[in-house]
Amino acid sequence: MSLEEFENFDINAKRKELIAKYAPGLGFSADEIETLYDIVSTLNTILEKNKVREAARDWDHVGVHVKDGNVVLPDNFIKVVDEIVKENQLYSFFLPRDLDGLGFGNLFQGVISETIASHDIALQIMVLISLSVVEALVQYYKPNFEQTLHEFAEGKRLGYVAFTEPNAGSNLEAIKSTSELVGDEYVLNGTKIFISNGGYANTGLFLAQNMVNGKREGTNVFLVDKLDGITTLRVEEKSGLHVSPTSQIQFENVTVPKENIIADVGNGYRKVLERLMGMRIGVSFQGIAAAKRMYQVSLDYAQTREQFDQPIISFPIIRKKLSEMQKTIPRMEEYGYRAAFSLDRYNHGWIPTDVGAGGKPGPEKQAASMVPGAVRGGIAHHYVSSSKLYTSEIVNQMGYDAAQIFGGNGFIAEYEVNKLARDVRVLPVYEGTSEIHDAILTRAERAVQMIPTFKRLYETFPDSTVYERILFERFPEMKKII
Repeated sequence: MSLEEFENFDINAKRKELIAKYAPGLGFSADEIETLYDIVSTLNTILEKNKVREAARDWDHVGVHVKDGNVVLPDNFIKVVDEIVKENQLYSFFLPRDLDGLGFGNLFQGVISETIASHDIALQIMVLISLSVVEALVQYYKPNFEQTLHEFAEGKRLGYVAFTEPNAGSNLEAIKSTSELVGDEYVLNGTKIFISNGGYANTGLFLAQNMVNGKREGTNVFLVDKLDGITTLRVEEKSGLHVSPTSQIQFENVTVPKENIIADVGNGYRKVLERLMGMRIGVSFQGIAAAKRMYQVSLDYAQTREQFDQPIISFPIIRKKLSEMQKTIPRMEEYGYRAAFSLDRYNHGWIPTDVGAGGKPGPEKQAASMVPGAVRGGIAHHYVSSSKLYTSEIVNQMGYDAAQIFGGNGFIAEYEVNKLARDVRVLPVYEGTSEIHDAILTRAERAVQMIPTFKRLYETFPDSTVYERILFERFPEMKKII
């Protein structure tokens, strides 16, 4: 590629194309799409005004710690969170229209996630994980959830999801936390690990065994809207995302009203986790944001760094790396936006993207009723797991190349590319490891094969990139599946 082609590459052109393609199919008007871009503009103004990319390096050094049982974060980090969440009431847009929101879902969340994560993934986690709680309360709405949802909209609440336990990482049905109904309240006990925002956020989801007369009868998920009885035992020291608190927290005789149960008694694991795939969408957009940023900083560096009396971008091997990055980023976006779109449709009760009636809500709902729920769910899992596996694995390979372009400087912490490479390492791990998603995709394949018109994403592109070839070498079946 020529230098001019690198310089003329519009890194957000594909995003605009995909939003224009998918948003109308979810019932969003041109004005609502414009509102989304106004929000993005406001976020960029806030992030740039606060010089978040520069501040993120300082936050990374300071990190988080526990003092007197409370998680302590850098003051200017909290200032930015408050400006986004409280002053601009970001979560209000994700409330349903009948609760005075705009009904934003995973598609629009993806754009907002990418915007914030392009400045700092840790900030994106702090801000956007709340939407997992909001999504659960909306999907399984009850009147007693309304006040909590409005308090999220007003910026009075931040969220966490307390599912993972020491001996039940990916196998959440093996958890030991308990919930027992005593009178009109449930009593919650258990220790949770790897909890993002844990010990700082004030509102969460808690997964526990449903105990009846001393016996386990399924699992429950609860809205926990207070901090009484919850203790932060520790905050983990991590390779990256240093300012994102990843905590071990203990629930000791925490009481919640029985109305705070989400979905069905004894069926929380199946019901709620089925509807919380949006957390995986968020990870996909962390990967997309990091990939774009890696490309941008690598291109800038290659144009200005000189070796042998010429900028290193003049060397074919450097241009090849940049070319592969540029070629791959729109593919990552295609996976991410298709997954977000398909999950939103599934959550609306519509048929997923490849089987429908041209984006018209009426016929889609009718068509959806003719396709078994297991098939619709399987296709949603196919898209979400494809996106999560693809973007998280590929951005790590891209991070290797980006750091390599920087040479020795790529190993130095003051360079942004070093932080990016460290931060994305966790993407193939949390919200289900790549190996877990490999297994999910294999299981979902039966549903996909029942749809004769189904078009796989790899059929969208004429050839493969070096990053895809590495991915398919590590996960051979994925070449045929995704």
